[in-house]
Parts: sequence; C-alpha cells; structure tokens
Amino acid sequence: MELGDQLVGLVQGLGRALVQATRAAVALPALPESQIAVLRRLSHTGGRTPAQLADDLHLARPTISNVVRDLTADGLVERRPAPADGRSVVLVPTARAEAQLRAFRRGRSEVMAGALATLSAEEIAYLEAAMPALTKLLDTVRTHERRAPKTP
Repeated sequence: MELGDQLVGLVQGLGRALVQATRAAVALPALPESQIAVLRRLSHTGGRTPAQLADDLHLARPTISNVVRDLTADGLVERRPAPADGRSVVLVPTARAEAQLRAFRRGRSEVMAGALATLSAEEIAYLEAAMPALTKLLDTVRTHERRAPKTP
C-alpha cells in the first residue's frame, strides 16, 4: 500500500474512532456527518444563508435544504430573516446546538488526551516531529481543493 493510501486510511479511521468514542463518552446523539458539518459551519460563522452554506460545504442546495429541514425539526437550527434582504433567511445554530458542540469539543479533547497518555515519550516525540509535515500536507490539499472546479 502506498504512503498516501496509508495516510488517508489512518486519518479517516482516527477521525471516525474519535467521533464514536467522544459520542459515547459524553452521551451525545449520533447525528449524520452532514448535519455535524452544517452545525460546525454555522457555529463558526455565526450564521449563513442556505446558498452560502452549500458553497462553503461543497454540497448541492437540495442536500442543504434536506439537512437544514431535519436540523430545524430537531431544534438545532433556526431560520431568521436576512438583515439585508427580508425575503431570504439566515440559518443560525440554536443554544441547544451550541451546547452540544461545546460538549463534543470538551469530550473530544478528553478522549484525545487519554489516548495520547497511552503513548510513550518517544511516540509523542515522533508525533510532534511529524506535525509540520502533516500541516504542510493539509495546506497543500486545501489549496488544491480551492483550485478545483466546482461540480453542480
């Protein structure tokens, strides 16, 4: 297996395992990844229109509509009139959504701290030494993503 494939498998596996362990640790509902992505983006930006959200997340507008419908029904997203144009809406996370995101972040930090505590000093040093290269790799992939043509 090539290094790129190994990295992808490891990063994806670590991400999934971390989410699952965190959900179990803090007893959070198991939301689909698309809903989590929407909530994180809305929390980070303070609110977005559905079109902005679709562009931000590289998702089709009908997909965003379906995700937002479900999050609104669950009391995690509110629709507010857009300040500049009363005909459109701005989507914002509710206080309940923000509380769940904060709980998840705290739980994730605790789970990761516990996992790191199982590593030897030498293993921690290897991870620390790899951080600059991994950061550069992430930046390179993000730059490539921004340059790639968007598909409808």
